[in-house]
Amino acid sequence: MSLRLVSSGSYNVRASEMAHLQDRTPKCVNCAVHFLDDTVETFEVDKRGKSQQLLDKVFEHLELVEKDYFGLQYLDLAPSDDTLRWLDPLKTIKKQCRGPTYEFYFRVKFYVSDPSKLAEEYTRYHFFLQVKRDILSGKLICTESNAAVLASYAVQSELGDFNPEEHKDGYLTGFLFIPDQSEDFEKLVTENHKQHRGYTPADAESSFLERAKRLEMYGVDLHNARDQSNIDIQLGVTSAGLVVFQANVKINTFSWAKIVKISFKRKQFFIQLRRESEPVENLIGFNMVSYRSCKNLWKSCVEHHTFFRLHQPNPPSKKIFSMGSKFRYSGRTEFQTLEESKRRAKIERPFSRSPSKRYRRTVGATSREAILEDVAM
Repeated sequence: MSLRLVSSGSYNVRASEMAHLQDRTPKCVNCAVHFLDDTVETFEVDKRGKSQQLLDKVFEHLELVEKDYFGLQYLDLAPSDDTLRWLDPLKTIKKQCRGPTYEFYFRVKFYVSDPSKLAEEYTRYHFFLQVKRDILSGKLICTESNAAVLASYAVQSELGDFNPEEHKDGYLTGFLFIPDQSEDFEKLVTENHKQHRGYTPADAESSFLERAKRLEMYGVDLHNARDQSNIDIQLGVTSAGLVVFQANVKINTFSWAKIVKISFKRKQFFIQLRRESEPVENLIGFNMVSYRSCKNLWKSCVEHHTFFRLHQPNPPSKKIFSMGSKFRYSGRTEFQTLEESKRRAKIERPFSRSPSKRYRRTVGATSREAILEDVAM
């Protein structure tokens, strides 16, 4: 038996101190979530965990069953033309957002093409709040007459039947429905409000959504771009495919059924189409503002196509070496959501509706500009 003399040794002072500091560092972060009814709640989550944990806590807080239509957005501080981005549930919050203040906005991500598909009144209420916000922010463009009818349904939902004893001239003062609201518009809303006698809040919100779904820009996820002639356009991603707008006028539509492939390279976005009368595939390209905005558009296409057109998401690729982005939609599809709704017993849960945020012309009150700034998020 031989003995070995140890004649040297080392001790990593820095590593020991860093390990000690890491143990003392808080492992949780606070996330403030702004909801569609203008309430704000704070949730504590593990900063090393996936973002899905925050989504789960948000859905649990809301007690939302038909949750797959919704998501969380955050403000991207990097220079970009589209600063609000969707939180990826498969990545950590720290990897996507800049702290230490983490703020998120609960929003509709996938706009159902037919609101009557939604099984629960509670889900339709959240869609109602989202579309109402879209109109006020100017995201959802509509004519004044259409806006007045939609606003009258919102008034019916909140105030009930028109009562001449209670609803005197100016009773809509403080409500905001459209960006450039006038007294003449409010009078038009009043005339429409009178016609909805007997409508319950649920009836009014369903009528609101049924009319809103027919608007050209309903449920369109818009992205700024330029065509091959370098003309400013907007590419819109929808449940039915891709739509091209120029100065808010629809000039072209590419349905998912006619699209063979979508791809991007640097700042260029490509749509590969198969013409019914031609055996050769047609490639159309668009120029985006940046690589980041181009990839964001491509990801939106992947998610919308998967959610609305497939029965279930495609499984992860098993290729060890693959070129390009490995991004895929990881949630459930609309088909899976609707199938689950059919299997689940229909239970109408009671819930409280929140009053609209109103502005006042008095000093110190909520200003019209402040409300418009809030809904822009």
